[in-house]
Amino acid sequence: MKEKKVWQKLKNIILWRPSIKLVAPLAIAALVLLIVPLLRMALYTAPWYDDYNYGGFVKRAMSQDDSLVGALKGAVECARVSWYAWQGTFSSIFFMSFAPFVWDMKYYFLGPFMLILILPVSTYVLTGVLLRGVLKAERACSIALQAAAAAITVEFIHSDRAGFYWYNPGVHYVGMHSLLILTLAGWSALLYTEKKKKTVFLVIWSILGAVLAGGANYVTALQGLLLIAGLTVLGIFLRKKRTLLLLPSLLVYIVSFAINATAPGNDKRGALFQGLNAPEAILRSFKEGAVLFPRFTGLQMLAAMLMILPLIWHMLKKVNFRFRLPGVVLALSYCFYATGFTPSLYAMGTAGLGRTLNAVKITLQLLLLVNEVYLLGWLWQKAAQKGKAGNAEQRKGVPAIYYLAIAVFLLAIFRADTWKEGHFSSYCAYLYVHLGQANEFHKEYLDRVERIENGGDVVEVPPYHFKPAPICAGELSSDPGREENASMASWYGKQAIICIENSDG
Repeated sequence: MKEKKVWQKLKNIILWRPSIKLVAPLAIAALVLLIVPLLRMALYTAPWYDDYNYGGFVKRAMSQDDSLVGALKGAVECARVSWYAWQGTFSSIFFMSFAPFVWDMKYYFLGPFMLILILPVSTYVLTGVLLRGVLKAERACSIALQAAAAAITVEFIHSDRAGFYWYNPGVHYVGMHSLLILTLAGWSALLYTEKKKKTVFLVIWSILGAVLAGGANYVTALQGLLLIAGLTVLGIFLRKKRTLLLLPSLLVYIVSFAINATAPGNDKRGALFQGLNAPEAILRSFKEGAVLFPRFTGLQMLAAMLMILPLIWHMLKKVNFRFRLPGVVLALSYCFYATGFTPSLYAMGTAGLGRTLNAVKITLQLLLLVNEVYLLGWLWQKAAQKGKAGNAEQRKGVPAIYYLAIAVFLLAIFRADTWKEGHFSSYCAYLYVHLGQANEFHKEYLDRVERIENGGDVVEVPPYHFKPAPICAGELSSDPGREENASMASWYGKQAIICIENSDG
């Protein structure tokens, strides 16, 4: 009898089905725990190269007018000069120059802080709009899935250095792509929101977002144009009157994109690279998408998708949305994912640098989650039609042992990974901070700045001895004419900065 009671208790523990209302706060807590080490790492970041070049416009403007107005004038001037001389991405360039460190170098970390936070926030908001606004999912289940989606985009980012810790390329791609995600959330919400005040806010935000995304890097700008055009066509096809609210944003986006794409600077920059023609770039994009797909996903992404699978299945029991033609949705998703490679192939003949691939991978991650929900929704409806959607007990939730099994699977993947710091951003941040390398690098950076500020017109500095990959974006040269050296020398008002070993400063 006692053995039966013990076995029953053990069985109850093993088959315990945690309430979704318990899973949701745990998912939020897990997201926060993943972000904390990233923010801690950001405290040790330092500016590099183009940070000085773009920020220099604002710094020079503020030397004449030390105010917010002066800073804004400098950022606008930087965007104007770049539009004529380098590239048309005016909104990206504005933010690249209008950075916290132009007021004081001790504020540089605020840029990485913003980048680390805006990506999960934008993902959380968009998935919330799609799950609760479009699918009408229950709140607790939606929160858990939103947290999971945000964690995936942050934890599995392609390049944490170019995405989070180096402000200039980070804001150009991760920052602007996050703003597009928020804009997409606004566009989507406009199609179902009935409240007047909220509608007014969303219209204003969608127009502002159209300017920002339309003037961003060309991956973001192109994908944003396709999204707003696709939503407008879909709304018209479904005969939704609220689609008219998208028209101002669509028109503004088209104008912003045109200003971006026709900039004189694009021709000057393009002369430095050998790109493909438009048809070749489009066709090659599909190949590049297939080649890089395994690199962008891997077993860790599979484990994450398996982790949220029961949450999605649980959510579907109260969703009335009709999931039709999942194959068409999947095909369109791949085509959209492939567009992320087209701008780089057209301009440079390659799939793109790490900073560019950050935006492409974020798009792919969101598309994978959308397709997982859509395919499971289609399967649910098929099962429901046959009366096999699950009994009441099965619909309460999934046994905790399932989550434990997936956690063990993910741990096994982590243990077997030979390049953990390249595949798990939180672990990477923890590792370099824990080993003390981040702190040592930052101390060397501060020592370098002190040498430069207290030196003469020509300053010699020693090279870094600690170079943690996520936060050390590069090193100065012994050649003062190199752009990296010249940009830093210009920032500090020096004739030249030379990096040599055994320098006495």
